[in-house]
Amino acid sequence: MKVTSKAKSDKGEHNLVRRQANDKASEPVRVRSAEGTAAYWRAKLFRNTYRSHNGATVEIPEYYVRMRRDGVTKRVRLRSADKDVAADAALALASRLAREGWSAVTAGSARLPCSPSIDQFCEAFKEATASFEKPIRPVTVKLYVRHLRQICALDNVITLRELTPTSVQRARDAYKAKARKEKRDETAVINSLGIITGNAKACFQSEALAIMARKGWIVENPFKDIQRTTINRPVTALPREVVERIWSELPLLRDGDPKAPAPDIARYKASYSKKHGGRVARWLPADFRQPHPASYCAVLLSLDLGLRANECDKARWSWLQFDAKGECFLKIAEESDFKPKGGTLRLLRVPADLYAELVKARTDMSSPYIMGGQPRETVKKDGTANENVEYRCREAIRIANEWLAERGVEAGNVHGKKLHGLRKQFGSEVATRFGLFAAQKLLGHASPITTSQHYSAQTDLPALTHVRIVG
Repeated sequence: MKVTSKAKSDKGEHNLVRRQANDKASEPVRVRSAEGTAAYWRAKLFRNTYRSHNGATVEIPEYYVRMRRDGVTKRVRLRSADKDVAADAALALASRLAREGWSAVTAGSARLPCSPSIDQFCEAFKEATASFEKPIRPVTVKLYVRHLRQICALDNVITLRELTPTSVQRARDAYKAKARKEKRDETAVINSLGIITGNAKACFQSEALAIMARKGWIVENPFKDIQRTTINRPVTALPREVVERIWSELPLLRDGDPKAPAPDIARYKASYSKKHGGRVARWLPADFRQPHPASYCAVLLSLDLGLRANECDKARWSWLQFDAKGECFLKIAEESDFKPKGGTLRLLRVPADLYAELVKARTDMSSPYIMGGQPRETVKKDGTANENVEYRCREAIRIANEWLAERGVEAGNVHGKKLHGLRKQFGSEVATRFGLFAAQKLLGHASPITTSQHYSAQTDLPALTHVRIVG
């Protein structure tokens, strides 16, 4: 009998059913099961690069992956710099692509410009702050944006995709190198850089990024792993001779000092222009031969009541109230152009002689403000918001700072705010005589740690009456 092979016996059309059964048993259908795992997509991830404005090759930190459907291959942005997270995202997108098509994968991806500029991002951040649960003061938003632009300028960053953790570190290195070349104090350099970095990082806070994401702006935080360092200086009170000089010469600020030297305006302009590459000076030296009653009031409010510069600027006569006993109190309250920092309302006792001095220095009887003047316009003539509204009396505050610097307030700190030095002196006086809790409440701090670290220097040493010498 002729023996035929199994393969040959299965070739007839009468054996079709048996042949199909054998095929299923011996050769199962091949399934590309790896596509359903994150490991498969992890191996296909890649990062894009582009040529920057200065010709350098820059790598985008976010991962991309290529996907194919219906004969079309597209490069898909995964919006994550973490490879494992990006692989999981690619797996989820692949599943959606198989079920729903390209519209499910590309939805929302086209809203973010391929390379938005830093200016565009800053405008988007300003718009996002309007939707915050707790609104940020316009001056604070302006400071955040200014310091972000400063970081970008240090490394010549123009577009948002150029702003990476590496570029931030390069900017910080450049800042430190320039500051040390200028022989600035090392502690001041580290602290200033910490403030600049922290404020720039605030532009990428989670609430802002969430609001931008709802509008189609998916942005990674380049400051996520950047460590900011600060060095706490020991808190010291003003030397007693400096305080005594301020009190003795303060009437000359109010009435004018005939012995004060005339400012050399021409020499100052030439020196400023030479130092700053031809730029014109924004401020000119103050003429202390003339009376400056508004600056006088600012010094009184800072040194006697511990008010911040913005609180001095916005302080109203209506804040001064008298009780049934005739004692005067100053109540810092929210106004149309002012919100207390941290939302804290404060009540301060005003000595009778201080109230009398404030009344004596008043020259603008029509003004509701203690320092005089009128409210600043919050809207420009073209209908846009006026961002420079933090101070009404900028010139008066500048003159007060200049006058205090000449009398030794924060003499070693070129960029310091002298009026704030008086606020620290107020806090130190209160902490020494009445304790840390009283200083915290009168200064309006949410935490006693802030008061302890920055506002509680000892102004007087206690008399050690328990000492006994025997023998």
